[in-house]
Amino acid sequence: MSEVQEILEKESKRDERIVESIEGNANLIEIDESSLEASNIYTLDQIQQLCIKYRLRFLDSTHFKGEIPYEAVQKVKALEDQIGEELNHFKIIAPKELFKLTDKDSDPILMLPLKNDRFYFIHKWGGEISSLRSILAFPMRNFMSMFWFLAGLAVVFSLLVPTPSFDVFIFLFVHSFIAICGMACMLVMSMRENFSNVEWDSKYLS
Repeated sequence: MSEVQEILEKESKRDERIVESIEGNANLIEIDESSLEASNIYTLDQIQQLCIKYRLRFLDSTHFKGEIPYEAVQKVKALEDQIGEELNHFKIIAPKELFKLTDKDSDPILMLPLKNDRFYFIHKWGGEISSLRSILAFPMRNFMSMFWFLAGLAVVFSLLVPTPSFDVFIFLFVHSFIAICGMACMLVMSMRENFSNVEWDSKYLS
């Protein structure tokens, strides 16, 4: 029983050390990648595309304010056993609200930095990153996505209004597009939001 108790205490201290490592801000260590699964390694460009598409942030785990789940800690332990050394530097992909607030319905992803701007996927908790989130995030991906979204709204609005000729339709489209752009600018500025391709790796609120 004493041996069992000693093992449990040792594992408990190891769990605490891993959580502290995720919540802390230690220096990046060089890792032997030969034992890692190649399918779990992502480049910075791939992560940037993911963050822009779904309007997420990619920051050091020290900025993360949510709860680190037990499953994530166990996967870090398994990875440490696999590569034979302690890990102490992590990054997380999550909605910006999770770096300020706790939202159990969001989908954080724990990543381990590697060399040459590459990152190793460790664990994702929450639900799947849904297509609905991608659709809702589309207008704020970049300037051109906002342009096409507002143009689409103007087209739909113009189609819903009966017009006697194509010339009147074009007139209505142009003026409704200008009005919608004006309202969108005021809304975005009042919310202090920025495009995802600008803020995907920013540690600041906006």
